[in-house]
Amino acid sequence: MNIEKIKVGDIVELLGTNQRNRQLRSQEKKYYWKVLEIGTPQCYFGKLAYLIEFDTNHSRWVLPEDIAIKIYKESL
Repeated sequence: MNIEKIKVGDIVELLGTNQRNRQLRSQEKKYYWKVLEIGTPQCYFGKLAYLIEFDTNHSRWVLPEDIAIKIYKESL
């Protein structure tokens, strides 16, 4: 994965890199998310992270290793 290419509006796949991600994928069937924001949130101590959204009721911050690009915004 090349993290420089992920932009706001892209669709990404949430990878099963930790227990919560695996739970979202297997129990809730939340595989593909839209990137809302790119930043360095305090919850990750200033590391690069992405705010992703599944629907209007579920968004979360993730690290680059937790996602993989699925559809580029320009392709939508």
